[in-house]
Amino acid sequence: MAGSTQPVVVIAGRPNVGKSTLFNRVIRRREAVVDAAPGVTRDRNFARTDWNGVEFTLVDTGGYLPPGDDSELSNAVSEQTLIAAEEADLVLFIIDARTGLSDVDQELARILQRGKAPVIPVCNKIDDTSQVALAWEVNALGLGDPVPTSALTGFQFAEMLDILVEYLDGMKGSVPSRDYEELSIAIIGAPNTGKSSLVNLLSGENRMVVSDIPGTTRDAVDTIIKYHGRAIRLVDTAGLRRKKFGISGIEFYTALRTYRALDRCDVAVLMIDGVLGLTNGDLKLMNEAERRGVGIIIAVNKWDAVEKDPKTADHWLEEWLRRAPRQQWIPIFFISALTGQRAIKIIEQAFEVKDQRDRRIPTALLNEKISVKLIRRPPPAVKGKPVRIKYGSQVRTSPPHFVFFASHAKLISDTYSKFTEGLLRNEFTFRGVPIKITFREKR
Repeated sequence: MAGSTQPVVVIAGRPNVGKSTLFNRVIRRREAVVDAAPGVTRDRNFARTDWNGVEFTLVDTGGYLPPGDDSELSNAVSEQTLIAAEEADLVLFIIDARTGLSDVDQELARILQRGKAPVIPVCNKIDDTSQVALAWEVNALGLGDPVPTSALTGFQFAEMLDILVEYLDGMKGSVPSRDYEELSIAIIGAPNTGKSSLVNLLSGENRMVVSDIPGTTRDAVDTIIKYHGRAIRLVDTAGLRRKKFGISGIEFYTALRTYRALDRCDVAVLMIDGVLGLTNGDLKLMNEAERRGVGIIIAVNKWDAVEKDPKTADHWLEEWLRRAPRQQWIPIFFISALTGQRAIKIIEQAFEVKDQRDRRIPTALLNEKISVKLIRRPPPAVKGKPVRIKYGSQVRTSPPHFVFFASHAKLISDTYSKFTEGLLRNEFTFRGVPIKITFREKR
């Protein structure tokens, strides 16, 4: 099974009301830049998080200002806020309780009221019970009872999160069942890498279409195809159908759709422009897919348009080895979505990757092949404390997660974890699949 589809919660509001501070406190780490100057947040921050066992994706947005009120940059940031609100399952509308409602707050409230997502008005910068009355003014917006809190001090922050997850709990069951397909593939990548062309090739030219059904992303359509009698869902992240958004909006919208798609798939096919070559953006997408535990296949597209000699592919692979030395377990195909060259191999490989992702290694076999080697080559002692590996077990699949029990487990370095991953891959392959390794204390 693919990862469950996580609801998207968007933080919206005018500049300098504490959106990034709230974002950091919810995700329990400092990721968004916080500064007293308004407008510091320009790029969107996405993070997966949870509260009381309810998981969701949180999106931090820049401050909304009415169009034409400021610079072109501010207008672009405001545009992204509106896109995020349209794509949200739930909006946290942040208001500065100390300064009170502004004209901008009231305009943004009217915009959010016209949207499909429920809105929770959050009155920020309320530090104690004596200031709670400051939130009453927000009732005039007609968005429901305001939630008083302080993202900086944490006052009533848990209560705010309880209300948030109560909304999200009410959304359960809205995600379409995917019991009828054996494999879900997300086609991801930068704009103009040929994602739509690949989907069209697989679903149209091969005449395998069963039906088009609405996806969980608004205005997106997933395609169900059959390959040798096996049902496959193609999750297309390729395009922006709303023409009203500018280029900054397109980039942000594409990112949000990609993150949603990764939550819904077994395998992600990362499309790379073979003419343009490997970019930092490609590596970021690959790392995001790996963090989310989905299978990964790289499709270097437009290979028919690349000027080639007998060693062109070798040179590309050398560049890949140099820039992504830890991800050499990802299969790579040089394809043309235009001509169909090697495109069908993507489907065949995706089934193999899913089988690897769902694979479970028996505990006895794991200890016979891997734990014995770890025992023979333990991690180095730290401050005179010897670290000894005891045994291991696979605790879950999709993606595979292995736990090895050891003395002084907290002292085991990332280097040794990578060494352990190498042993697992050498023995059991797991081609195209991220592996999670945890060391736990066992004396």
